[in-house]
Amino acid sequence: MSEFFSFVLQNVPWGCTFALVAVGLVLTYRATGVFNFGFGAEAYAAGLIYAELYWHGVDRLWAAILVVVVIAPLFGALLDWGLFSRIPPGNSMAKIVTSLGVMVVLPSVVQIFVGATNVSAPPAPLFNEYLPVWHIGSGPLFVSGSELTTMLATAIVLIVLMLGLRSRRFGLPMRAAVESPKLLELMGVNAKRVSRGSWMLATMLAGLAGVLFAPTETPISANNYSVILVAAIAAAALGALRSLPLAVVGGVALGVVQGVVQGYVASDSVWYQALVPSLPFFILLVLLLVHPGMRRLENRNDPMSGVEPPAPPPALALRPPHINRVIHRFRWLVLGTVTLVVITFTPGPWIAALTIGASFSVIFLSITLITGLAGQLSLAQAAFAGVGAATTAQLAVNENVPVLIAAVAGAVVAGLGGWVASLPALRLRGLPVTLLTLCLALLADNLIFPTSWIGGGDNGLNVPRPHIFGIDFTAVDSKPFLLLVLAVLLAVSGVVHVLLRGTTGRALAAVHVSPVGAASAGVSVRRLTMFVFFLSAAIAGIGGSLFAMSYLQESPSDFNWFFGPTFLVIVVTVGATTVEGAIEAGFGYALIAQALTYLPSTVSTNTNATQGALTVLILSVGAFTYATHPEGIVEAVKRSLARTVFRAVPANPAERRTRGVS
Repeated sequence: MSEFFSFVLQNVPWGCTFALVAVGLVLTYRATGVFNFGFGAEAYAAGLIYAELYWHGVDRLWAAILVVVVIAPLFGALLDWGLFSRIPPGNSMAKIVTSLGVMVVLPSVVQIFVGATNVSAPPAPLFNEYLPVWHIGSGPLFVSGSELTTMLATAIVLIVLMLGLRSRRFGLPMRAAVESPKLLELMGVNAKRVSRGSWMLATMLAGLAGVLFAPTETPISANNYSVILVAAIAAAALGALRSLPLAVVGGVALGVVQGVVQGYVASDSVWYQALVPSLPFFILLVLLLVHPGMRRLENRNDPMSGVEPPAPPPALALRPPHINRVIHRFRWLVLGTVTLVVITFTPGPWIAALTIGASFSVIFLSITLITGLAGQLSLAQAAFAGVGAATTAQLAVNENVPVLIAAVAGAVVAGLGGWVASLPALRLRGLPVTLLTLCLALLADNLIFPTSWIGGGDNGLNVPRPHIFGIDFTAVDSKPFLLLVLAVLLAVSGVVHVLLRGTTGRALAAVHVSPVGAASAGVSVRRLTMFVFFLSAAIAGIGGSLFAMSYLQESPSDFNWFFGPTFLVIVVTVGATTVEGAIEAGFGYALIAQALTYLPSTVSTNTNATQGALTVLILSVGAFTYATHPEGIVEAVKRSLARTVFRAVPANPAERRTRGVS
């Protein structure tokens, strides 16, 4: 029994880390109406700055005060002024996309401009490194200075926030600014000022969490902060993102349970390496399915919503019809000419980059289907691509199945995974669906891909290329293999295009706007949702198989859970509502990365990590404009050019009314 209590007490500080981040998530959601996926990225930036200040000679206490009290609130004010204050209160999808943009972009910015990728852990802001606290059994139980600081900070933050949120002077205006900013302004309160203060307070908590967590890890890593964030989401979900005490209880309980299980499970077993880290994700998945408060997160009624400006018109309606006809008539000529030029004159490294870009484009088309068409923000598309790649590798290598047939089987298996994901998604909508797909991606990353009989273990598996009519596809820069991948991309593009333009696309659009209204019109919402999840996952599986063939290897790290949000943000930036947007995003992702390899060796960004960060930064910043350009910033530029051409090209009488739309 003394051993059990020892495990419990040892992990209370770890649970307080979850609790502190969970409190920050609940506060942000209650005070701003935004579920801040970027909280972990903000904490990572704060922890890194704190470490840099300390290692450059600043006293640890003053460094912590500077980060938490000055830098973090200023960044929160910048987030509100530049991003979230420009989003209408009822546009929950834009809030999610923007916060995902912060989650993806901020670590890249830090990595590029700070250049600190291997910073050692600093000491805790308070107390000595080890402090004996009490005795259990025959020996003392030690608590480090960082652990004691975290416990005290969690208690103080909880007390202060509970008192503040219950007050009429601070708490009531903050909650009212979320429910109805217009109504709050009618009462004589500046809603924008209240919202800005809420963001400053929320980022102060992110900065505090980053400073307190930094002493526990070496080197400081953005991925560790993201894992802490996801575990804290499970704690915050216990109170449906509204109860601060329940968030603290959930965070401490989660840390204690995880620590106790680790204490009794052998460290070399699969349970220790896979199941224990996945425990928070299982808990979050269960809460999403059974907690009624989580299913009602999107049910908000603003009495003043009628005075808000209307949402932008659908992107597809903005391109004039006769411009579309010109594009459709000449696209095959342009595509054939470009392909001929590429095959004839492009050097080997760029052929390989184009092949990778084509495989990315197939994966991104699954996002066009699930997000652009069905209106669901899925963070699991990279995981489904990984399932397709792993299935292809296992069948081709271990079962001697022809690799193209194995790729089809991989697509079917990935599609079945999407079908399984659709079952709980039938009861959810909006933010809960996003959290659900995030859970699935994390579970795949921790449970499925590391196992040798699925993902091939840490080293992955070699993936052969097909042999068709004696053609050699084995070279890394094989032009015939590029043509094969382009043919698959063309076929998948045709399927998605037909769905976008056909009755299925209109039915999915109706379900996105109003599931009840679509059902009353005879649309089978359940069957349609299951179909789109299955097909989008299957397309991602095909893209994952092509990606593995392009590299001649399948590795679990190629489909890390963080690629799910990254892929979504990139496609949303370029254009998630059109087939060409996904293709442009895929080729842009690969070709920009290839172009950055030509930077001089003296340039600090000429490393693999920073090249990847810069590529993501270039392709992701447009996600911050989603509220005004839901069609994508690149697509918006194309629409603007089309309108310019439309003014120069006379329209026939039947199309003159289109001028008003464009």
